[in-house]
Amino acid sequence: MSTKILCSNQEIQSDPELRAMFDVPVGLLDPNHISIDENLKKQILRDRYHNKLIADGLETGRFFYGVNGQLQFRTGLQAHSFAGYIFEAYAVQCFNDNKQTIGRNAFIWSTKRQQPNQTYVDQFKAIGTGFITTSSSYPQFYNPQHQLDVRFIRKKPKTEIYEPATQQGTTVGAGIQIKAITGNERTEIIDPLLSGKYTHILTFLRHADGVHSYERCMQIVKKLFKDGVIGLHERNKLEDGIRNPESLGMDQRNIDDYYQYILYWFNGRAEIDQNIYDGIGLEVKGYKYANGLLVPEDE
Repeated sequence: MSTKILCSNQEIQSDPELRAMFDVPVGLLDPNHISIDENLKKQILRDRYHNKLIADGLETGRFFYGVNGQLQFRTGLQAHSFAGYIFEAYAVQCFNDNKQTIGRNAFIWSTKRQQPNQTYVDQFKAIGTGFITTSSSYPQFYNPQHQLDVRFIRKKPKTEIYEPATQQGTTVGAGIQIKAITGNERTEIIDPLLSGKYTHILTFLRHADGVHSYERCMQIVKKLFKDGVIGLHERNKLEDGIRNPESLGMDQRNIDDYYQYILYWFNGRAEIDQNIYDGIGLEVKGYKYANGLLVPEDE
């Protein structure tokens, strides 16, 4: 059940905005509205994203069940690194839940195919190469150190054998590297693409000044080309190899809000190298992890 705002009748009657919000599930409110203070914003984001964070953390292996059955967190990560793992799970779910839109765009981009028919695209499923479900269901594709965070696989026609998607006309594996950074685009994105370490990078976040890391990448590419450091071929390669979520059809505002909650949670919990208490270890009871979601046991 969603948390609801409870105010006194006097407060509600004296404030039109409170009247409009009264008894509304917190998660339906706009966390970025000017009338929302920091504490209420945290409450809204928690209502929206808490269970998803648990599910994504379990999928990526950042959360795990200890011997006592309590949910635990693998420490030793910086916030942006932790967010990167979480957004890998976020991307895979978006691709699989929206195959005719977001998933199709991601598939076409990473495989360099020109308008494949939807029946062909639907044969493929996005997986995370380091995911727990990949390890159990598709062990041949499980590789946490793989240069592709996300791959697309399908069963070969008339067989039970899975095969990965390749870039059209080649045997080169198709897939996407996920980045959740707010700086160092040259070393984290540009140079690895130029060296061939990565072929397609989806960068998720905005800088503190509101400029998206994708835009910073494009600024760097433009300057490198202007200064003669790279030629037209390299420029085209970089511009084609970098995308932001909106270019694939994702909602950047939702991503921004989810990242804000990740930071709230991380800064409040990640320093605790013990059981995750105060909610997480308790709330997960009565739920099961299924298909990238945390759902009630009775479903």
